[in-house]
Amino acid sequence: MQSWTERQEEIARLARRQLFFVGGAPRSGTTWLQYLLDSHPEVSCRGSGLFMQDLAAPLETMIVERRKAVVAKNSHLLFGHSGGYPLPAPDDVEFLVGTAILLALHQQTEGKDYLAVGEKTPENVFFFPRLKRLFPCARFIGIARDPRDVLTSAWHFFHKPAAGEDEAAAKLAFIASAIPSLDQGARTMLALATQFPSDCMIVTYENMREAPAPVAAQLFRFLGVSDGDDVVADCVARTSFAALSGGRTSGVAQDGSFFRKGVVGDWRSTLTPAMNETILRELGWMFPNFGWVP
Repeated sequence: MQSWTERQEEIARLARRQLFFVGGAPRSGTTWLQYLLDSHPEVSCRGSGLFMQDLAAPLETMIVERRKAVVAKNSHLLFGHSGGYPLPAPDDVEFLVGTAILLALHQQTEGKDYLAVGEKTPENVFFFPRLKRLFPCARFIGIARDPRDVLTSAWHFFHKPAAGEDEAAAKLAFIASAIPSLDQGARTMLALATQFPSDCMIVTYENMREAPAPVAAQLFRFLGVSDGDDVVADCVARTSFAALSGGRTSGVAQDGSFFRKGVVGDWRSTLTPAMNETILRELGWMFPNFGWVP
C-alpha cells in the first residue's frame, strides 16, 4: 500500500490535468458520448462514477453525524472548561468529496498519463454547478436530445409491461413523471453554459448522428487533445452504432439494448399526438435552444 503522502501527490498531479464531467438525460446519448471520448488515445472517460449519489450524499450525512457527536461530547462536564474539540468546518464536506472524486479518477486512469480525464454519469447534469465549484478549471460536456425521442427510448428500455395494463395510460404516467427532471436538467445545463461559456460545451444527439466527425473534432479541441483527421475518423468508426450494438445497422431496434435503435424521430412510432402535445406544452421551450423542430 502506498503511503498517504504518495497518494496525495498523485491525485494532486491529476488535479492539474484537464478534468471534465459529462451529463445529460438518461437515454439521450450519454453512453455513446462517453465511448466516443474514451476512444481517444489521450482521453480517459469512464462511467458511471455516481459521485454525487454514492460519495457526496454519504459524506454529508457522516459530517452531520460527526458534528452532533462532537457537540455532545463537548457539552460533557469533563471537557466544558476547555471549549471542547473543534467542530467540522463548513467546507469539510466539499474538500472530502473533491478528494474522493480525484481518487476515483486516478484509479480510473490505471497509471496512464492521459491529457484529459473525465467521467460520465447522466445525473451529473444536475450537479454541474457544484462540480464547477469543486473543480474550477474542469470542463463540462452536456448532451441534449429531442425529449420525445428520449422518452421513447426510455419507455422501450425501462418499461416492463404489466398484465392487463392500459398502455396509453401507462405511457402518459411515465411521461408525466419524467418531464420535471428533463426540464431541470436542461435548464441547469444551459445556465452553466451561459455563465461559463468557455468551460462548457453542449452537443445534441441529432448533430452527433448527422455529422459525428465534426462534433468529435470539436469535442477533442474543447478538451485540448489532438483532433487530427485520422484520430477523429478512428474514434468515430470505433463508436458507430454498428460497432456499439454488435453489428446492427441504425434503425434495427432491439428493446432492452443500451443501443436500441440509433435514429432520430423514432418518437412517431411510439407516442400519440396527444402525448406529443403534452411534451411540447411542457418542454417546448427547449426546441429553439437546441435547434430541434417541434
